[in-house]
Amino acid sequence: MFKTERNIDKEKVIALISGSEEAFDHLFRKYSKKIYHVSRKMRLGHEDAEGVVQEVFIKVWNNRERLDAKLSFNAYLIAIVRSIVIRQIQRKAKLTSYQAYQLPFLDEKDTATEDYVIFSDMMDISSKAVESLPPRQKQVFMMKSFDHLSVDEIAEKLQVSRKTVKNQIFRASKSLKEKLMESEIISLIGFMCLVSSI
Repeated sequence: MFKTERNIDKEKVIALISGSEEAFDHLFRKYSKKIYHVSRKMRLGHEDAEGVVQEVFIKVWNNRERLDAKLSFNAYLIAIVRSIVIRQIQRKAKLTSYQAYQLPFLDEKDTATEDYVIFSDMMDISSKAVESLPPRQKQVFMMKSFDHLSVDEIAEKLQVSRKTVKNQIFRASKSLKEKLMESEIISLIGFMCLVSSI
């Protein structure tokens, strides 16, 4: 039986929840480069991006028992990346303010719960937005973004042209971007990373 990338992820997440180091290693190998590239797209330098990769997977391991295998692991990682990058930007801004105006630092706190709340909110709104798409747009978008199929693979499976697939992806992405931006739960750059080839 053919397994999609999403089904494989689901199996590994279930194993990870139980404490499987093999499953953790598999997910790390699969997503570490993608997280690095997303971090660079969000204007982080090489060292900072590598640090984000490490921090993301430390959070994943420490909070493995709270993972939900029914949800997209890919989207969960993006939510964590977004949260980490935002905090890094805030810390740098506070440092600049402190150096220039001697303003006090705000207390840092553990944000594991905050990350999950962001993720849950984003997934709830995103799921509703995806469900509102026309059937063919929804099908193509899911195949591209969740099953990680290429344009050629989608075109072959649906027996349509590559141009048709690209057009459906463009229309779906445009519609989702508008809905997610209206919700203010995700920034433009976060959306672009979410629907890109991460």
